[in-house]
Amino acid sequence: MSLPTGMSGTNNPFMDYLNYEPRTAYYSSPGSRWAGTSPGRTRYFQNQFQDVYNDFLGALGTQVREGGAPTLQWKDYVDQHPFAARYGALTPEQAGRTNRSFNPMTRHIFF
Repeated sequence: MSLPTGMSGTNNPFMDYLNYEPRTAYYSSPGSRWAGTSPGRTRYFQNQFQDVYNDFLGALGTQVREGGAPTLQWKDYVDQHPFAARYGALTPEQAGRTNRSFNPMTRHIFF
């Protein structure tokens, strides 16, 4: 669905909706396009929602503790989140980049 002319980006009156429905902003963020490049990245992206949201809440709390108003917006936070860097820092096992499905571990039965 495309928006009428003049309703894209910051002119879109529905952009605030992304701050009120966190999953909508998360799954439509630039990271979701990055995640679709491989099954492992997609799984990682889908499983990270709660961790990223908790990081966002922590950033809001930091703003308040430092004496400021909580001005950070969820949409902006998730748009700038470094998904690729965090995924790249994972071990191959954590990222699901193993060949275990083709070469499963076996048990040795000794008689």
